[in-house]
Amino acid sequence: MDKAIIFGIYDFVSFHTSQTLLNQGIEVVGITFEDKDEIPFYEEKRLEVGRNANFSEQSFSKWEKERELEKSKTVLVFSIYDLYMMNKETRFLKKSVMKPIVNYIEKNNKNIEIVCLLPIQELGSSNERQLGSFLEQISRIAESMHVFYLPAIYGPWQPETFLFQQSILSKIQRIEIQKGDREWTKDILFVCDAVESIFELVASEKSGKYVLQSGKKEYWSKCASYLQIDESLSIQDVSEPVKIENQMVTVPVRHITPIADSITQQVEHVRRLYQGNL
Repeated sequence: MDKAIIFGIYDFVSFHTSQTLLNQGIEVVGITFEDKDEIPFYEEKRLEVGRNANFSEQSFSKWEKERELEKSKTVLVFSIYDLYMMNKETRFLKKSVMKPIVNYIEKNNKNIEIVCLLPIQELGSSNERQLGSFLEQISRIAESMHVFYLPAIYGPWQPETFLFQQSILSKIQRIEIQKGDREWTKDILFVCDAVESIFELVASEKSGKYVLQSGKKEYWSKCASYLQIDESLSIQDVSEPVKIENQMVTVPVRHITPIADSITQQVEHVRRLYQGNL
């Protein structure tokens, strides 16, 4: 891989993906959909990656107009996981978004790999069927495509839709802690561990579908307990059970950052981020 194009660059997992790849010396083009004023903590995030000479940022409309033939091996990253947690997963269903992406893949098929990140809740759910048109169109034309189903993900820059971020914020601000109906509580991964494992698999494995997991029993609950989150909030309420198909590979992440270390990173990041707003 010489280059990555990441759609929704400043979303949670997408942003950590960009940092991981930049640290490996890979060129990253970050695509934005919203105006800068609509992106939470845009300036802070831009400062973290903007100084890297391998990073560039483009709006989707500009990328659409300036699409070029790729001469080097390029990975396209679509984090539907991030959109799902923010109730924005229909973004890629819009014809104005889907058509340019499909055209780009068709023209560059020999030199690109597709990486799609989805929430594990999508397995067998009505949401997966809703997003099927996007995934099916891409899978039909892409020569290389990796699909990863993710459990809950935590770490720095986690959105406030997650209980962990709410719990940490409640220590410094008055907010009501409320579990969203989209939060998965059967397993969880530290974002850096998840992204590292994803791209190890992309580099070493052929196209396929993978279900990432911690490999640890009741790991979400153990992490929640470290943050002293009320047990009543951790009750699993996903209406449809996941359905892991035969062709899917269940993969425990290679490395698990200790709970104390990973959560401390998120806590300290929240304190630094919000300190100026207190």
